[in-house]
Amino acid sequence: MKIPRMLPAGLALALALVFLASAAPADAARKFPWKPIRVIVALGAGGSHDMNSRAVASVANDYFGQPMIVQLMPGGGGKIGMTALKRAKPDGHTIMLASASHLTIGPHVRNMGYDPLKDFVPIFMINKADYMMVSPASKPWKNFKEFAAAARKNPGKVSYGSSGIYGTGHLMILKIMADTGIKLNHIPFKGGGPAFRAMLGGHVDSAGALPATGGTLGRYRRGQLNILGVCSEKRVKLFPKVPTMKENGVDFLLASKRFYIGPKGIPQDRVDFLVEGFKKLLKNKSYRRLISKMGEVPTPLYGEALKKDIADEYERFGKIFASIGVKKK
Repeated sequence: MKIPRMLPAGLALALALVFLASAAPADAARKFPWKPIRVIVALGAGGSHDMNSRAVASVANDYFGQPMIVQLMPGGGGKIGMTALKRAKPDGHTIMLASASHLTIGPHVRNMGYDPLKDFVPIFMINKADYMMVSPASKPWKNFKEFAAAARKNPGKVSYGSSGIYGTGHLMILKIMADTGIKLNHIPFKGGGPAFRAMLGGHVDSAGALPATGGTLGRYRRGQLNILGVCSEKRVKLFPKVPTMKENGVDFLLASKRFYIGPKGIPQDRVDFLVEGFKKLLKNKSYRRLISKMGEVPTPLYGEALKKDIADEYERFGKIFASIGVKKK
């Protein structure tokens, strides 16, 4: 009896599909996560997002069953990192510790190549901190009033280093200049960390900061830095003698919120898994000790509440840009 050399096309295709299904199970059938979770940070080294992402990563394996690998991707005003996240496979293994600079501020004035409210999935906020303006103690001014007087006397010569074009720090000085009439020399960097280090090195006169940025809290307590103002509704317990920006005559509120997002399309059960892991992680004693040294406390937010918070911030920052006459380029 002869054995046919070729199978009918339909049978061959069916056998091939059965083989593929048995040889490589679909992602949906695998236990998530099955490999390390990549965490993109679209800002430079030494900033508060970098430090907070590494604090989480230090204990992440205990709660997710896989390590978190932090990848810094600064540049392009956040566009490089955000684009990488948008293009990532939506399987939950690539997420980002996001910044308002890139999600709710920058898109109002620059073409970032993504829709901040539609192209990403909010996952979990770990904490937030009120934004501040700082300057070395060696400078001739000791408070915001003296800083503004020096800037008024020397228009465009007093410099300020920000985390990037149209980021949180840039928006702050745009509002400061609009409300006070002073003119500052804005110098953008690839993240708050690099801007802060440039200030410490004497390359810029002032910078934006958070308690975790480059050891701001410790440097302030040692008398190495002056905090000129805090962008909060009320004075901050960590710095009770520091006035708010409202007290300085600048109507501006800004908190740097650290929240994880992912590319659109991550299955909901994997988002839920990540949320439950983060909720447990925030109670970890080692993690809490780490962020306490940075002057941070957990402020968890997730689900529809986080989604609404992001949308509200996006709308609020849009109104601020409109009020100071900055339009999208």
